[in-house]
Amino acid sequence: MNPDYFGCTLIHKSNFPDKGNLYVGGIKSLDSIQKYKFGAIISVIDELDYKIPKQIYHLRIVAPDEPNFKISDHFEKTCKFIKVYLKQTNVLVHCQVGISRSVSVMMAYFIKEMNMKPDDAFLYIQDKREFVHPNEGFRLQLQKFYEECTKPKEKPNPKSKLQQVQQQKQK
Repeated sequence: MNPDYFGCTLIHKSNFPDKGNLYVGGIKSLDSIQKYKFGAIISVIDELDYKIPKQIYHLRIVAPDEPNFKISDHFEKTCKFIKVYLKQTNVLVHCQVGISRSVSVMMAYFIKEMNMKPDDAFLYIQDKREFVHPNEGFRLQLQKFYEECTKPKEKPNPKSKLQQVQQQKQK
């Protein structure tokens, strides 16, 4: 494979050419908006000089590629964005090179929406874009995000609700 470090790579393919396809890439992938029919883009980049067309749904996350940057603060928002817009169009997640920040956001999506473990999400992306490498800080945040996503949800205890009502009546 001849790596195109700044271009984009199809990571998750749908049965339709114009919706449901998820791409990851670098800054040059923005030159392919029409070619790949991107209708929604997440830019995870500290500086963006490119003008995104107005008809494109665009989520901008100002993010340096530094291990101590709290990229996990944006995981819920980016996961929701991807989930919503994949139903309508093709989605691109990009950063400067398409190696760390954008890959971390995409891994978070696979963890949350496809119940993948962090290593499985990484390998799923790496299988199609072999030169990906989220920085160590982002990998630790992804592991924590996975643990939060897989934590059992507490169900409300009906007895405690009944007890609360009874206690209020007694007052």
